[in-house]
Amino acid sequence: MKIQTMKNSITALLALFLFLACKNELKKDTYSESASGPKYETYNYTGFTKEEIYGFHQRIYEGGNWTEYGDLERYFYLNFSQIQKHARIRRADTTRILEEHPRDDVKNYITSTDLKKGGGLSLNDYVQQVEVNGLIIIHQGKIVFEGYPRMFPTDLHVNFLITQVFVSTAVAILEDRGLIDTSKPIDYYFDTLTGSGWEGVPIIDILSMSSGIDRVPLETYEASFDPLQDLATAKAVKPSGTEYQFSNVDAMLLTLLVEKISGLTFSDFVEQEIWSRIGAEYSALLGQNTNGTSLAYLDGMSTTLRDLARFGLAFTPSGRKSANPMISDAYLVKIRDVNKKLETKSRHTGESVYRSYQWGAVFEDGDFYKGAHGGQGLYIAPSKDLVIAYFGTSNIDRESNQLNVIARQLSKSGLFDLESQ
Repeated sequence: MKIQTMKNSITALLALFLFLACKNELKKDTYSESASGPKYETYNYTGFTKEEIYGFHQRIYEGGNWTEYGDLERYFYLNFSQIQKHARIRRADTTRILEEHPRDDVKNYITSTDLKKGGGLSLNDYVQQVEVNGLIIIHQGKIVFEGYPRMFPTDLHVNFLITQVFVSTAVAILEDRGLIDTSKPIDYYFDTLTGSGWEGVPIIDILSMSSGIDRVPLETYEASFDPLQDLATAKAVKPSGTEYQFSNVDAMLLTLLVEKISGLTFSDFVEQEIWSRIGAEYSALLGQNTNGTSLAYLDGMSTTLRDLARFGLAFTPSGRKSANPMISDAYLVKIRDVNKKLETKSRHTGESVYRSYQWGAVFEDGDFYKGAHGGQGLYIAPSKDLVIAYFGTSNIDRESNQLNVIARQLSKSGLFDLESQ
């Protein structure tokens, strides 16, 4: 009898998971398409079957790990709200309409033959055959290519570390208002950090991923319900501003800084100061840790691909036409005013790249880029009025797309040079 009761309980729980999996929490707010319909490619994507959804939740219920790559991981990327605690970032009433002007020369652009996989294919074939979930390219404010081979256009997809540039943008907005001075050390704003490894570290060095703080597991700084106390245990291993060293902890501390100075949770700040101002079409999600910390430094936000591109558009001439643009002239200058000591060479092209304001690569021609786990990326070329945004998931062999390389090649291809338009 006990065994039967246990089986019934497990069956009930799995049924509940299946019900949640079939929910569509935020697929649409209020949305209307033009009479002719959107011009993006869907490649006949049909989503996950009920059996796949059931199997995924069964694995989670039995203690399985979602980070196993392939379709299992892609399910997590597209269904974050079912698995991770989160806050909702509501969209504004007014949506920024994106005109669609598909270009065959972009669709048929031939990728480099020296790619690890898919080299020599047209861009359209590449996104179908390689680990790409979605790709959008916006030039002069218009969508010139858009495709969704492994997700629906309305899916909210995890951004992971791309969210860190939402954090740095929040810092820049407060900086523009005179509320943060990035030349000051971080302990100027947090007394708790006095006497720690952070003491004397200028905020600008934290923004450029050169805090000099020892890299230790994030769990060390998430152990209690007072993340600042955890961060105060950090040790410095080198002078700040002297060497690039990627660390999620830097973005974690910057998130806390935004919350302290603004008096808002990070999700509320993004909602009021960023999401509403870019004209997002859908609400977004932001992961939350068990200690209440906004996971802007790790799992981050979940957004539609178009809304991520709308954020990128705010850095371009087409997105900065208002009298009071969200991205100020000063912020654009600061992104490209890099610390030359932090120069590294791109392993793909050999070009010099720098880090600034949490952007993972700032190129000498003024383009900048942020990538993330599994094949996510946001590439912006202000001088070309160009935004490239994409989502992906690594396959079971941990191979991901190389759209980071292709984005750079597209920017330099001549297809988007303004004088040729």
